Amino acid sequence: MKKKTFTMRALALALSLLFLLSAGPVLAEETAADAAVGTGAAASETGETRTPIEPAETGEDAAFRYTHDPRLNPRAMADIVVDPAAVYGFSPSPEGSLKQYISFDWTDSAVVNGENGRLARIAYHESIQELYTLLDEMTLAGNSIEEIARTISARRNALRLESYDNDPEGLAAAKARNLERYGHEEGPLADELYAQYGSWETVLEKAFNVNAGMDALLGLYDDYYPLYVMAGYIQEESIAPSSREYAVAAFVDAVGTAGVAPDSAALSGFSDAGEVSAWFAPELEQAAASGVLKGYEDGTMRPQETVSRIEALVLLSRCLPELDRVQEPIEFADVPDWAREDIDRLSAAGLVEGYGEGSLGAYDSLTVEQVGILTSRLSDKLVPAPEALEPAA
Repeated sequence: MKKKTFTMRALALALSLLFLLSAGPVLAEETAADAAVGTGAAASETGETRTPIEPAETGEDAAFRYTHDPRLNPRAMADIVVDPAAVYGFSPSPEGSLKQYISFDWTDSAVVNGENGRLARIAYHESIQELYTLLDEMTLAGNSIEEIARTISARRNALRLESYDNDPEGLAAAKARNLERYGHEEGPLADELYAQYGSWETVLEKAFNVNAGMDALLGLYDDYYPLYVMAGYIQEESIAPSSREYAVAAFVDAVGTAGVAPDSAALSGFSDAGEVSAWFAPELEQAAASGVLKGYEDGTMRPQETVSRIEALVLLSRCLPELDRVQEPIEFADVPDWAREDIDRLSAAGLVEGYGEGSLGAYDSLTVEQVGILTSRLSDKLVPAPEALEPAA
C-alpha cells in the first residue's frame, strides 16, 4: 500500500473533487459558539443544487463504525462522547464546544441525516471551498502563517456577507449584528481574533472552523479526515503509532470477548488504570475482565505506549479462543517465552508465517493503519502476512 501524503495542493484538489459531489443544509457553523441551522435545500453560491454525500448505512445488527476512528483525535473527543445509541456512535459532550446541540435527537436517523443535520454540515464545508484553494496558493507562495491567517480571515468575513447578495434585508441584518458585536460591519478583524485566541495558527483554524467532533456526530468524519491531518490534529494513520489501548479496543470492537461484560474493577487492578482514555475504557474493562488484557509484571498495562507486533498478536490470539490446528507451529527465534503459547497457536492455525529465516519481527512497532489491517481481517480469522504489515511506502 502506498503511503498517503496530503500536500496543500493535493488537498485542495481532493477537496475540489469532493465538493463537486456534496451539498445540502444541516448544522452549519459560523463560529464554534454561533452555529446556524440550515433551513432549505443546499445549493452552491451560483445556485446550482448538488448531490449530497450519501448517509452511511446503519442497521440494527451492527453499530456504525468509521474507517478512521474519531477516538484517536483528541480535538474531536474534547467535544463528543461515545454513544452507542447515536446514529453515528457519538453525541455531544456536555462539557465541550458543541454542548448547545445536546437537545438534538442523535438517535433519530431521519433527523441526523436531514436538512438540519448532516446536509447542513455538508453545505458548510462546501461554502468554504474557496478558502482551501487560497490556503494552498499562499502556502506554496511561501507566505507566513500571519499573512495567511489575515488574508483568509478577511475573505471568510466577505464570504459571509456575500452569501446575502440576493437578500438585502438579510445583508442589512448581518451587518447590524457585526456592528453590535464587533463595532464594525465587516465581522471580526484579524487583530481582534489574534487578541482573542493568542496565536495566528488558531486564528487560521477558526477561519476554517474545522470541527472534527461535529463531523463525527454527523457521519462525515471519514469524508473530511484529510482536513484533520492538514490542521495538525492527528498524524496520518500510515505513520501514527498505535497505542496499546487503541489496539486492545480495536480487537475487542472487532471480535468481542466471548460475551464477557465490561468490569471496571478488573481494569482498576492495574496501577496505571487512570491513564486509560475515557473513550476506550469500556473495551479495556471488557478485555481485563476476560483475560485478554493481562498487563506487565509490575502491575501496569501501559495504555499509552506504542504496541509492538508481538503484543498485538498475543492480544489477537486471546480474542480468538477457538482456532483449528492445521500444521506444526513455526519455531520463531525472536518470540519471548511469555508469548510462545499464543504465537504457537496462531502459527499452528496457519495464521502467522513471520518474515522468514525464523523471524517474526516481534518487537517492531505497529501503526494505526497496521492495526486496522489486522482488525479488518479478524472476521475471517486471518492475520496478514508480515509484508502486509510493513510500513506503507
